[in-house]
Amino acid sequence: MLKVTDLQVSYGHVHALKGISLEVKQGEIVTLIGANGAGKSTLLRTISGLIRPSHGSITFEEEEVDRLSPDTVVNRGLVQVPEGRKIFSNMTVAENLKVGAYQRKDKEQVKEDLEEVYSLFPILKDRLDQMAGTLSGGEQQMLALSRGLLSKPKLMMLDEPSLGLAPVLVDTVFDVIEKVRDKGITILLIEQNAHLALETAERAYVLETGKIVLSGDSKTLLNDQAVIEAYLG
Repeated sequence: MLKVTDLQVSYGHVHALKGISLEVKQGEIVTLIGANGAGKSTLLRTISGLIRPSHGSITFEEEEVDRLSPDTVVNRGLVQVPEGRKIFSNMTVAENLKVGAYQRKDKEQVKEDLEEVYSLFPILKDRLDQMAGTLSGGEQQMLALSRGLLSKPKLMMLDEPSLGLAPVLVDTVFDVIEKVRDKGITILLIEQNAHLALETAERAYVLETGKIVLSGDSKTLLNDQAVIEAYLG
């Protein structure tokens, strides 16, 4: 479904991605783990069209997308929920949700999808008129996920969805991630909690300083001594 081949990205003299190649198949949850600065967020931003690669290709559903604008990438069904949520704090919850669907023309289906979002996160329906910036961190993450879902993704890229959340809310978010996959949406996940990420995903890639150094079945990597020492403690 998504294929990244020999992807290279530089910021000035800094070589951020050094020949990344990976694949995400339809219906999978695939996770990227690695230390801060390994290049994980840069990779997602490049796939989203926010950064132009200096070399390599990105193919989504057998179409090259690495030269498309970010809004066109979203229209193709490749949607990112960014690190730090990036909600519009001076807009209401309802307005933030509408932004997620702003490119869609199927208004009746949008209404149905809104109800689906409310079933996943009932508290958002109670907060529709509330300014998004006044929500708790957990509620803001729910809003960011919901906004992404309203873009009608085929593949959803999640960048640190549990960052800053209380443990009980982390469980809620990851329950929703699995429900989203069960609805047929493929997921590429970056997550600071490597143990939880590997337990949730089918496959994983380990990034170090812009390179993939390990990849394979997530359950196998959970028992890999190098992964345990570096990321699982």
